[in-house]
Amino acid sequence: MAAQFLTLGNFYGIDSLFEFLVIIVASIISLYSYKVYRMLKNKNFKYFSIAFLFVAISFIFKILSNLTILHRVEITNLNSVIIITSQFEYMRLIQFASFIIYKTLYLLGALLLFFIATKTKKQNKIMFVYLSVLVIILSIFMNFVFYLTLVFILTFLTSYYYENYKKNRLTNSFLVFLGFLLLSISQLVLIFSSFRPIIDIFGEILMLAGFLVLLINQIKIKKAAKK
Repeated sequence: MAAQFLTLGNFYGIDSLFEFLVIIVASIISLYSYKVYRMLKNKNFKYFSIAFLFVAISFIFKILSNLTILHRVEITNLNSVIIITSQFEYMRLIQFASFIIYKTLYLLGALLLFFIATKTKKQNKIMFVYLSVLVIILSIFMNFVFYLTLVFILTFLTSYYYENYKKNRLTNSFLVFLGFLLLSISQLVLIFSSFRPIIDIFGEILMLAGFLVLLINQIKIKKAAKK
C-alpha cells in the first residue's frame, strides 16, 4: 500500500505557525510604516516599510522550505510489515531554493535597517553594497554566518536605539529598543537550534514578541501623526 503525507516543519508545524504570525505582523509593520511615510514624508519610514516587507516575504519562503511531502510504501508479508518512507527529489530542490531566498530577503531587510540607522554616506555606499553582497553569498552556504550576521546587525541596532532612548526617554524610543533587543536575543538563540531543536521554538517566540513590540510602536506613531 502506498500513501503520501504532508509535513510542515518541526514539532507538528508549531514553528511554521510562529513564522506565519511573523509574516502577518511584519506585513502590518510595513503597511503602517508606509502610511506614516505618506503623512510625514520622512524617507526613513519608507525604507523601514520596504525592510519589513522583505522580512515578511522572506518568511513565506521559510515556511516553503519546511514543507515536506513524504511517500510511504507499506509492504506486508506473512509475519512482518516493512514500511519504506522517502522524500520526493523535487521537494528537496524546492526546500533548498526556498531557504536561499529566505536568507537573502531576510538579510536584505536587516541590512536596509542597518543602512537607515548608520545613514551611510554616498562615498561609502559602494563598499556597503559590496559587503552586503559578500555576506549574503557566504550566508547562503553557511548557516552560522547567516545567524551571526543577523546577530551583529540586530545588536548594533539595539545599541543604536538604546542610545537614542537615553537621549529622549520617550515611550516610542523604548519600544523600538525593546523590539530590536528581543530580535537580537532570538537570533542568538537560533544559532544553537541545530544542537537542540526545541531551542528553535523558544527563538521563534522571542522573535515574534520582538516584531509585536515594533508593531505596537508603529501603531502609536501612526496615531500621533494623525493628530
